[in-house]
Amino acid sequence: MLFNADNRLMNMLCLIKASLWGTSCEEVTHEVYEEMQLHAVSAIPAGILPILKMSLDLQATWKKDIIQKVAYFANYSYTEKRLPISVPYVILKGTSAAQYYPYPEYRTMGDIDIMTSHDDYELACESLLGNGFKENTSEAEDEFGRHRGFSKNGIEIEVHSFFALLNDPQKAQYLDDLIIKHISPSHVLPDLVNGLTLLEHINQHMEGGLGLRQIIDWMMFVNKCLPDENWPEFCEMARNVGLEKLAIFTTRMCEMYLGLPKRRWSKDADETSCSALMDYVLSCGNFGRKRAKENEPGVSILTSVRTPAAFFRLLHEQGQVNWEAANKSPILKRLAGVYQLGRYLKKGLRRENAITKLKTEIKAAKARNRLFDELGVKRTSKGLAVYENGKYVKTYKRP
Repeated sequence: MLFNADNRLMNMLCLIKASLWGTSCEEVTHEVYEEMQLHAVSAIPAGILPILKMSLDLQATWKKDIIQKVAYFANYSYTEKRLPISVPYVILKGTSAAQYYPYPEYRTMGDIDIMTSHDDYELACESLLGNGFKENTSEAEDEFGRHRGFSKNGIEIEVHSFFALLNDPQKAQYLDDLIIKHISPSHVLPDLVNGLTLLEHINQHMEGGLGLRQIIDWMMFVNKCLPDENWPEFCEMARNVGLEKLAIFTTRMCEMYLGLPKRRWSKDADETSCSALMDYVLSCGNFGRKRAKENEPGVSILTSVRTPAAFFRLLHEQGQVNWEAANKSPILKRLAGVYQLGRYLKKGLRRENAITKLKTEIKAAKARNRLFDELGVKRTSKGLAVYENGKYVKTYKRP
């Protein structure tokens, strides 16, 4: 049973099940459509849109949205199949996830993610630049060094120098080496390795907020590729990167709320925790989109800083972002954390019922941390593994 889901959210889950598994669905409202947009899954009902009960104006709006998304998918796929990259590479997420959907074109696309061997990374970037792509890598992305971004004709491309975002450098190297080992002329990973990258994608966005698109990516992979007989092989790979529990709990959650046929290997997952996970996903939206809309900074901050050292790092980093003068003076840069602390206090205490809200946020953050610990997901406050100078090391920079 979900703790925080209202009728709008329950109707959205019902609609997703109807779209993917052919179950029944009640009348659909504008609120359900808007919620599906926030989770980047609004094209999934395309196949049953004509038979759904809804107002004519909503049907027209929804149909237009789906047509636009399908057109973007076509442009996306055309660009992806003709990437002017002269070195071997593999496609991550995107169409690699969409292949498991009943209709791949109904999976909402973002950017094209590719990965090469470490030696070929710069050559891949140069190939894009030499063929009319413009670089749009942000300063923060450039400093972290995980990928570089490019764009052309409305399509964004990210070239990864490493993919895994895990706390343990050895586990991160295991996953990236597995991806690189399976680069082939098809540019597509074997199913089980591909599924591991989809699971890691959930892990990467758990702290910042992930929506139903990432969850459904995983569910459709499990439906196609993880019957009980394939679980032992996949489980070993997931255990090697510390994501076995995340795989089990996420799968059981999909069985409970999204209609995924049951597996034996997920039956022992604690259902209360699975409900808490679905509540969390529903509260976030795609990449935390709902968090930004509903203004939930307190819980997010308290969840991400579990130690004094992590809190001071966050203050210093955010102070440099928010205090322009800190980037112009070495002395003021040292005081960036003090500036940010004052900023947090000012904003927090100016709220109505500030102390009550703070207590509520602390309680919610503790519950979220317990859930994250149970799932075994990465925690940025513990440092992240990055690939630098030919080896994997831990850093406390934020991606």
